[in-house]
Amino acid sequence: MTIDFYNAGMNAYSTKRFEEAYEWFKKDESDPRCLFALATLYYNGQGVERSFAKSTEYYTIAAEAGILPAQVSAGFAYANAMGVPEDFDRAAYFLKMAVAQGEPAAKVTLAEIYAKGFGGGSRKEAAVLIKEVLASTGGEEAYDIYSRYELHNV
Repeated sequence: MTIDFYNAGMNAYSTKRFEEAYEWFKKDESDPRCLFALATLYYNGQGVERSFAKSTEYYTIAAEAGILPAQVSAGFAYANAMGVPEDFDRAAYFLKMAVAQGEPAAKVTLAEIYAKGFGGGSRKEAAVLIKEVLASTGGEEAYDIYSRYELHNV
């Protein structure tokens, strides 16, 4: 019988036994779900000393493996210099992965990067992303970016 380290870790996590969850997740760093879970523990300082550098490291690897929330988190981390130097191109790289899967939060952050003139996108692309979010989910943050960068004029 093989142990599913991810599920064992999630069982511990769900009952707030964070140190035990960490130990389970560390046993299988080949599983991108475990890497995402480790990133979350480091980001929140649950069972480990809080470290944005470590969380971004794990988010990045999990994002490359296709874990959607890791793509959003890695993009956000690079855009906001959370444990890594600010890097809008790297942020856009991860956010585009999540946008391709329809993730509204990724659309909002990527739109702001584009609106600022970074990440290889245009203000027109930013406006399209924000309009998509506003049409589907709305959201105060999306409207704020829409207004702040005057994307209605694009």
